[in-house]
Amino acid sequence: MPWLIARYQPVGLFSLKHGEATSTGGKSLFIPTPFAIRMALLDAALRTDGFDAGEEAFERIKSLRLALKPPAYLAVSGLFGKVLKPERDKDSERAMTPTIAFREFVHLWNELGLAFGGESQMLKAVAPWLRHVTYFGKRGSFFQLLDKPAEADSEQPPADFVLLEGPDIRGGQEFSTFALGILQRLDDWGPEITFQKANVYTGDPIKLNKDRIRFDVIFPYQLVRAGRGFTLYECKAL
Repeated sequence: MPWLIARYQPVGLFSLKHGEATSTGGKSLFIPTPFAIRMALLDAALRTDGFDAGEEAFERIKSLRLALKPPAYLAVSGLFGKVLKPERDKDSERAMTPTIAFREFVHLWNELGLAFGGESQMLKAVAPWLRHVTYFGKRGSFFQLLDKPAEADSEQPPADFVLLEGPDIRGGQEFSTFALGILQRLDDWGPEITFQKANVYTGDPIKLNKDRIRFDVIFPYQLVRAGRGFTLYECKAL
């Protein structure tokens, strides 16, 4: 199976809340999830090819396998800030009320590698969209494509890439081996998701475990330093 490799440079702090985080406890994931990557690709496809090509682009993106090369280092900074949330008191004249919320921002050092697996013709159709992807996850988490995407012919993802597929460890599976690293709970498009459900301008809801699935992936990071408000991780060789 051919793989299309794209190299991105982070140009801003990355932030993407854990799927199970609350609105006031917004711990961030280390890297973009498959769900965020696919949505970024779909957004680029719609902006370049038009809405009429959306369903075909959606099916192409849905069929891709994804792998990621983690940055060499990442530093996670946490802070408390004021946010607004809907007022719960029905007798109040205010629509929103101020409160305190926790947020995390991740500084990714060095490049982020993405690998897309699929048929060669499929990858050729996807390649032009990669130039138009400018952020993953939360708006403001900006990335810039460093070079023209390259194609590699291999059954498995390239060396140093982590396959973004995995089991839900809460499902009771037994493991004979368990890699060392930091566990991250990611999400991806589910088998029942459709273009209409992915379209944020429709009212079709996305259902967990059907249209959106969650699974666990271990990234080869090791904590090397920590202080007040920050934690530094280093990526070890796979």
